[in-house]
Amino acid sequence: MATEIRAVFAEARAAQEARRQIIGEGVAAADVSLAVAAPSLVQETAREGRLMWRIVVIIVLASAAGTAIGAALGVLLHVLVGPEGTSGLVIQVVSWAIFAHLLIGMWAGYLLLADRSEREIGRARPVVLTLACANMRETQEERALAARLRELGATEIDFKERAPTPQ
Repeated sequence: MATEIRAVFAEARAAQEARRQIIGEGVAAADVSLAVAAPSLVQETAREGRLMWRIVVIIVLASAAGTAIGAALGVLLHVLVGPEGTSGLVIQVVSWAIFAHLLIGMWAGYLLLADRSEREIGRARPVVLTLACANMRETQEERALAARLRELGATEIDFKERAPTPQ
């Protein structure tokens, strides 16, 4: 039985460099292939989870800052414009605090969602380097090759037994 080793790299450049080095170290070029793989559901869910967590935190912080700014504006308007008394102060402070809280929180959310930078909503696809190890019968050699791939930047290594192709 032959073994297939799949090594996942985050970047195409790292996978190409690993392929070049593995071929330079004696693995036949025909046994090494590169392919761009679709990210798994786990990877996509983790990315979306991080984005949503960031959105919630930024909106909450911006809303809290907006509340403080609105309250300060309400106090300033009460002193300069009125109405007089404690009720007037409460109305000004609460009204402007709610208004600024909603306005700044929504602006922060809209700006963050409108940002389509590669860092947040990336189209990055992991690159899979596949090694068809037909000549390697010893697991020691396969493990050494897997360790070398990790040194070269592989984030995941997977071994699969496969039937040899008829010649």
